[in-house]
Amino acid sequence: MKLTKISVEENKQNFSLSGFPFAGILAPSVLKGEIKQTHYMIPSTDSSLIALQMDLTAAAENCKADFEKSRSSISVAGDAFPYKMTESQWWQYCLAPHSYLSLGNNHYQIGLNLFNRFLHLNCQDLTASLVDPEIGEECLSTTNWFDPVNEEIWFASWPLESTFRRILNPGEEVSVKIWKLSLCTEQAQKIWQGHLGDALHQIVLSADRRFVVLTELGLRCGNPVNSQSSEKASTAKEPKSDQTGLIPSRTLFLDRKEGKEWIFSIPTAGHVEFDPEKADICYLSGHNIGLLGMKVGIFGRGVIQKIRFRESGPEILGEFTHEHFYRITTHIVFRHRGKTLIAVSGYPGTLFLIDAAAMKLFKMIPLETVDKVDISSAPHLCQQDSYGIGSSKDGEYIAIVGTGFIKVADINRGVFVENRVLDDYTPNSCFTGHIGNFLSAQG
Repeated sequence: MKLTKISVEENKQNFSLSGFPFAGILAPSVLKGEIKQTHYMIPSTDSSLIALQMDLTAAAENCKADFEKSRSSISVAGDAFPYKMTESQWWQYCLAPHSYLSLGNNHYQIGLNLFNRFLHLNCQDLTASLVDPEIGEECLSTTNWFDPVNEEIWFASWPLESTFRRILNPGEEVSVKIWKLSLCTEQAQKIWQGHLGDALHQIVLSADRRFVVLTELGLRCGNPVNSQSSEKASTAKEPKSDQTGLIPSRTLFLDRKEGKEWIFSIPTAGHVEFDPEKADICYLSGHNIGLLGMKVGIFGRGVIQKIRFRESGPEILGEFTHEHFYRITTHIVFRHRGKTLIAVSGYPGTLFLIDAAAMKLFKMIPLETVDKVDISSAPHLCQQDSYGIGSSKDGEYIAIVGTGFIKVADINRGVFVENRVLDDYTPNSCFTGHIGNFLSAQG
């Protein structure tokens, strides 16, 4: 494991939240058109927040040789990039921050969309580093899992060349590996190897470490056909275009105890969260979106599936969707007054709360929005940024963070009790994914 320090610029701004029910919040942002990002540390008790700014232009330049080497081995045009992006758009997308993984002691791994290095942030001394796990020049999964007992980061990888090959054939099989990286020995150990896809979005393990789930966030558009396809998961090995015009993504399920594996296919796989009380149950977010350049296109409704591991394979116990259930950026699972709830950030402006036991709507809390989704002539191109959510430790409140704002919702009352603006946002700023929790100096 090799570390390369990244320069971090620290800025403070006056900011206070009355009775803020969170230890502290981390929120990612980028500057559109640049390879720069800002991470906001919003504390629970301070009268100011800290904005940590990083310029990753040099990181992109250092890795361009690896990208060009992969491209040169196949017959792809020199100006061709995935999702019909331009070269500058591609690097902005690859290095955009998406999520936070706590590594303990106020250290976090920042999930980058599609890159061959990790980005680590130390919120204690406000420093950052690019981390090379030394597994060869492979791309690394976006959202990973940390084992605090053994101090190991679980992640997945795939050859960069496969991402360029999928420009020519979006359904091509990709050689994928799952690893665990010890922070003690600084060595990576291969756990599994097989075939899935690229753009690996999240890997997560059950609390007992028996079950592993790995999702592929494909986001690729195909040629629509007239055949009717099921909204439920299938075991199709070869992704094909369905009537939505999307190349379905695949999700890998592993049973480490029995040595079994299964692959399910849905329109666009997203995130997975395990049930807080039942180690054999997880909740998978099925998007219905694709990337068209830097625009997100909505092709249809999304779905949250409740899945149980059985000896015969994963079984869908239930699913939730809704007529306004679009672009599921975040879903979290937590306990609220004796219930297990799933909170979902539904684009463009609805916080969904789902009763996980019955997979039925528990409550909806609307946000102000300027976009109105119309999929009558799909896809609908999103006109505003998404937002991220997190629950308070007592399960009573939801924090909602988006481009330039933070809101706090009281779940029981179904209303917002706090609404604040982040002062230094510009028209070129953009919230880019999920929020994280950190312990502020007084927290």
